[in-house]
Amino acid sequence: MFRDELSLSLGIISVISWSVAEIPQIMTNYSNKSIEGVSIAFLTTWMLGDIFNVVGCLMEPASLPVQFYTAVLYTLATLVLYVQSIYYGHIYPRLMKNRRNHHVVDVEEPLLHEEAKRPSTKSMLCVVSVFLFLGTFNMLSGSRSMDLRGKDRVFVVGGARKLLEVTSGNSGETSNIGMWLGWAMAAIYMGGRLPQICMNIRRGHVEGLSPLMFFFAFVGNVTYVASILVNSVEWSKIEPNLPWLVDSGGCAVLDFLILLQFFYFGCRKVEKDSDKKKHETGEEAV
Repeated sequence: MFRDELSLSLGIISVISWSVAEIPQIMTNYSNKSIEGVSIAFLTTWMLGDIFNVVGCLMEPASLPVQFYTAVLYTLATLVLYVQSIYYGHIYPRLMKNRRNHHVVDVEEPLLHEEAKRPSTKSMLCVVSVFLFLGTFNMLSGSRSMDLRGKDRVFVVGGARKLLEVTSGNSGETSNIGMWLGWAMAAIYMGGRLPQICMNIRRGHVEGLSPLMFFFAFVGNVTYVASILVNSVEWSKIEPNLPWLVDSGGCAVLDFLILLQFFYFGCRKVEKDSDKKKHETGEEAV
C-alpha cells in the first residue's frame, strides 16, 4: 500500500515537473525576443516525440483519457516554443528592419520595449499556476479512472512525457503499438538532447537557454523512473516499461550534462571577467 502511494506521489511530481518545464524557456525567449540559445533540432525532435505520444494515445484502446489530455498539454507547450522559434527567428527581425527603414520613431517605444522585455512576476506566476493545476488535476483524475477500471488491469503510473504503459493483470501482455512507440519516443527524446549539447559546446556559452527547463526535465525524468522502480523491481513489471525507463534514465543523464554546462560556462565567464578586470586595473596602474 505504501509503495503504491509513494509511486503515485512520484508520478504526480513527474507530471507537474513536465507541465511547467517549458514555461521558463518560453518566458526567456519572450524577454530576449530571441530563441538563439535553443537548438532547432532539439525542438524538432521534442515535437516529434510529443506527436508520437498523442498519436499513441489515440491508437491505444487501453489508454486513459488523462494520458491523452496530458500528451496534448505537452504538445501545446512545445508548439509555443516552436512558434516562437519561427517568429523570433524570421518574422520579428524583418519587422524591426522595416521599422528602422521607415524611420518610425516613438519616444515611448524604448519604455514599452523595456516593459515587454521584463514580463511581470504576476504574469509568470499565473502561467505556472495554470500548468500546475492542469498537471495535478490530470494526474488525480487519472488515478480515479484507474480505480474505476476494475482489477483486471494493472496501471503503472508516472506519465512523464511518455505514454503511460498499460499491462494486463492476467496475461502480462503489452500492446505492441505502445511498445513500438515507446522505443521510438526513447530514441527521439534522447537523440534530441545531443544537438543542444553540441550547440552549447560550439557556441562556448549557454546564453538564451533557461536552466530551469532542464532542471524540471531532470526532476520529471528521475521521479518517473523512481515511480516505476518503487512500485516493483520484478522483471515482469519492469519489462513492459523498459522503453520508458531507458528513455527517462538516458534523458536524465543528458539533462544533467546540460546543467553541468551551465555551471562550467558560468564559472568560465566569471574567470574571464575576473582576468579582464585585473588586466584593466594593471593597465591603469601603469
